[in-house]
Amino acid sequence: MSDKFIRFEFERPINVENIITIFYMEFSKDFVFDGERHDFWEMVYIDRGEIVCTADQRQFVLKGGELTFHKPNEFHAIRSNGTVAPNVSIMTFESKDPFMKHFEEKIIRLSSEEKTLLSMLFREGLSAYEMVDKRNPLLQQLKRVENAPFGSSQMTKNLLEIFLITLHRNTDVLAKQSRYHYKVNGVSIPLQVKELVDFLQETVYERLTVKEIARRMGKSISTVKSLFASYQSGGMMRYVNYLKVEEAKKLIREGAYNVTQISELLHFDTPQYFSITFKRFVKMSPQEYKKSILH
Repeated sequence: MSDKFIRFEFERPINVENIITIFYMEFSKDFVFDGERHDFWEMVYIDRGEIVCTADQRQFVLKGGELTFHKPNEFHAIRSNGTVAPNVSIMTFESKDPFMKHFEEKIIRLSSEEKTLLSMLFREGLSAYEMVDKRNPLLQQLKRVENAPFGSSQMTKNLLEIFLITLHRNTDVLAKQSRYHYKVNGVSIPLQVKELVDFLQETVYERLTVKEIARRMGKSISTVKSLFASYQSGGMMRYVNYLKVEEAKKLIREGAYNVTQISELLHFDTPQYFSITFKRFVKMSPQEYKKSILH
């Protein structure tokens, strides 16, 4: 009698080839790691507290219960926030599967089930492997644990792959971009503040009130005021006038318009008010500034 059974190979959308490091650390509130770059994946989970992560040239905060990945060859660093001592779990591994791209630029909030699975993964992994120098795990290598439990290495691989597949299904995800901080005029600001500052710069040739700015940004007046206050003091409309004066200086240097025309282009009520505002920021009138330009 012929064999009529159909045999299916298991699908393997995510395959982990090698483990490089696995460790759990309780860092001080002032801990700083200057960073590194390597050609494999790094998974970072914050159990308690929070850390400031660097990914290439951008920074973002990773909070308790959240996990992120650094993709291969991405420069990354971590530091405590100076207030809370965080507990951090880190695992690095090699996987060339295209499905891993799903984890780029994401912050994932773990469910209770995922936290349990992660705990199982680290418990099994730490029974199979240990760091060569436990005092400096970020810069050291793994070694196999002598007399490790039977199958602990394979269990670590299987649990990691199960965990990654589970994370792939997780919808409680933030884009890293929403947490990125940007340097603007030497000030580190989050994305929402940068979007507001960019908007003010892009609309320098318009006549806008705080109410209109809030409407165009899709936010309340109190929200845009609060966002701007986290960037600098002095008020949003004062900053708008500063931007207009900076643009006016450029227009004066270019020489295509006279002072009255520049005043109209930048929507000042009168040329006289433009001159008063210009002198407030530049400490000289537009005419005096024009004379000071080197040719």
